[in-house]
Amino acid sequence: MNRAPISSVIKRQNGRGFILAFILTELVAVIGALPGALSILFNIGLDDVIKQSTAYITLALSVLGFALTTLLGWRISKRLRKRLDQIASGSAVQDSNVELGAWREITSFTVRFGISSAAIFFATVLLPVWIILNRQSQELSSVFLNPIASPNPYYFLFGGAAAILGQTVFSILLMERATLPFRLALVPADFKSQREGRAGALVESKFLLLILATILIGVLLIAPIGYKQAVRILFAEVSSIDVFQDLRNQTILFSALTLILGVGYSYYVSRSISNPIRGLIETFSKVEQGDLSARAAISATDELGLVAMHFNHMVERLEALQNTLEQKVAERTELLEASNEVGQVASSSLDPNGLLNRVINLFTDRFGYYFAAIYLLDPSEKWAEIRAATGEPGKLLIQNRQRHEVAGKSMVGGAIRDRSPKIAQIAFQEQERFDNPFLPRTQSEIALPLLVGERVLGALDVQSTKESDFGPDTIRTMQAMANHVAIALENARLFQEAQENLQEMRATQRQYLLSSWSEFVQSTENLEYGIGDESGLGEKQVEIPISLREQILGYIRLANPEEWTPEQENLVNAVADQAAVALENARLVNESRQTALRERTIASINAKIWSSATIDAILQTAAKELGRLLDASHATIELKIDEGG
Repeated sequence: MNRAPISSVIKRQNGRGFILAFILTELVAVIGALPGALSILFNIGLDDVIKQSTAYITLALSVLGFALTTLLGWRISKRLRKRLDQIASGSAVQDSNVELGAWREITSFTVRFGISSAAIFFATVLLPVWIILNRQSQELSSVFLNPIASPNPYYFLFGGAAAILGQTVFSILLMERATLPFRLALVPADFKSQREGRAGALVESKFLLLILATILIGVLLIAPIGYKQAVRILFAEVSSIDVFQDLRNQTILFSALTLILGVGYSYYVSRSISNPIRGLIETFSKVEQGDLSARAAISATDELGLVAMHFNHMVERLEALQNTLEQKVAERTELLEASNEVGQVASSSLDPNGLLNRVINLFTDRFGYYFAAIYLLDPSEKWAEIRAATGEPGKLLIQNRQRHEVAGKSMVGGAIRDRSPKIAQIAFQEQERFDNPFLPRTQSEIALPLLVGERVLGALDVQSTKESDFGPDTIRTMQAMANHVAIALENARLFQEAQENLQEMRATQRQYLLSSWSEFVQSTENLEYGIGDESGLGEKQVEIPISLREQILGYIRLANPEEWTPEQENLVNAVADQAAVALENARLVNESRQTALRERTIASINAKIWSSATIDAILQTAAKELGRLLDASHATIELKIDEGG
């Protein structure tokens, strides 16, 4: 049974509804007293006057007993009725003491009420009438010696006890059913309160009460029959056949009534067991299908109620465990996504400044932290300077060029110095932490080193407005993100160095090309070729540079009567590129040939010099060969030692 029907029932049945329920139960439970009343009617043997007066007295005392039991039920249900009124009016607040008191009252109400009502009816109805009949019996016995003429008060005692017992048992069983919606409404939310406040009868007690009550009622109903018929045989002038017929008829009648009571009792007891079991089975099926929000209705106050309580507690813990696991999975997924996002940003940028500005905002945007900043070591590696930060405090710190000494008192410096994370779960208790006046709301802080292998580039500093806001998973994820940032910074540095080296190489190549082609142009007379006639009238000219490695070697000029199309210009550009490569190759071939010729000439001169055996011959050979090679008109070689050097 879910909470929605219960709530709708309570809106219609509040505390007064509970009183009405148990009053109606008392009225219906009078049916259980009928066998005992019939036993009194058949066996007591009063005359009409005494019978009428006894009936009036019994009725009046029964009304008094009913009023007393109603007052008793009113008094022993104060707290539960007050709680029901609060629930019905919507003003109920969660108070464990109030819930426990109301729960204990309603779970013990049926047993307390049943026992108390039996005692009240015995004291206010059965005992007084029995005393009155006993006195009348003594007075009549002193006049009439025949026992048939005097009433036997024990008939009334046995029949009345059977009536009270039948009514009490029937009332308890009916009360269990009638108060079910109210019990369901008053079940405490806390498992401990449910268990401590349960005060109902156990299944063993219910069956024992049923069996004993049925046996006792049967004995009380049937025992007086044999005694009365025996007295009739001894003292009355009636035939044995009539006595045995009356004995048979009354025995069958009261045995049938006892059987009916037993069946009725068994039906209600079995329903009090089968219904909770059926509800438990339905809840088991829902939980088995994965619905951990299902709860078994605590409709019983016996062992089945305890089973339902423990089952609900188990399912509640399973649901909490599942929610905790789902929450952890969601948190770790979010951390993983954030780490991947940092990795993507880090791998997509080779600009250190742009990289830092993009990455640092992820810590506040994705995690909702108060402040985040990245510090990098200066060239001296003695100071960690702020390079990127979030929010208005970050702008102020960057403007002020904040920095932390690596050997000084700060978490940033400690993380760089020790190459390990520094964590302050409660900021004001951390002695090594630097209390920044621009960040007054910080409650916890973490500083993570930016490591690339054995090198430390700086530190990542993150601050939160919550105490103990950095769990183990968060720390591991942030360290991974810091490693991503460090690797990206190192890659950006290497890329910049490579770009600078490439620019130097390109500049060197351009200088080499410029000097080489300048010498080549000066050593060559004609480096221009033309074809066709230049009219100059209405011609559309196009000039395409011949460039190699960003160095222009010359131009291709073309003239056409019509406009040049982009396809034609692209074709000329492609030819110019190929021409530049071919010209460079031709120049290199020519340069290689000249170099080879020069090397051969030098080798020939060297061979002739080494073949000379004297100094004069060596000098003559060197002067002669150089003059011939260079077309010199005069050559002189002088050996002279510089004494001043």
